[in-house]
Amino acid sequence: MSFQELILTYGYPMLFVGVLIESEAVLLIGVYLAQQGYFSLPTVIGVAAFSSFVAAQLCFFIGHRYGATFLVKRPTWQLRFSRVQRLMNRFGVGLVLGFRVIYGLRGVIPAAIGLADYSRLVFIGLNAMGALLWALLVGLAGGSLVQMAEKLPNHPQVLILVLGGLILCGGMYQFYRHVKRKKSVSTELTH
Repeated sequence: MSFQELILTYGYPMLFVGVLIESEAVLLIGVYLAQQGYFSLPTVIGVAAFSSFVAAQLCFFIGHRYGATFLVKRPTWQLRFSRVQRLMNRFGVGLVLGFRVIYGLRGVIPAAIGLADYSRLVFIGLNAMGALLWALLVGLAGGSLVQMAEKLPNHPQVLILVLGGLILCGGMYQFYRHVKRKKSVSTELTH
């Protein structure tokens, strides 16, 4: 059973769980299904925002409650925490509102913010605004992309080449970041 079929079978609760796990990909599936008439677009965006809010709150709570003991046992995570602290010092509220767009740090940032004794009430408010903003932007932009894709001529070879090129570029970028991160971690651990 495909994920799209799971969402169609189990509806909004499956959309909620899917967004917890895969964020944008599942939100875009929900938007597509809303455009096909299976769901309500405002409800899809609302469920996605709530799911993203819950995930970030959970990470914040874990960081607040267990972060210090977690970091003591994991020196490489201490480096990530230091990176998030630098981002917090530089961007402050903007980071709390916009961390969802920083791929690879979506769980780390709220956990690190919780570890840094950030105000719980302020985080709840900013997290709610950020989750709604994220769901609106991704949902509406995704809906526009789906509409544009439906208007493209039906040439699967071209679409496969474009998609393959994007995946290849993304993979090369991730590999570059991985190599760069390993070098910086090994350099910082040896000093």
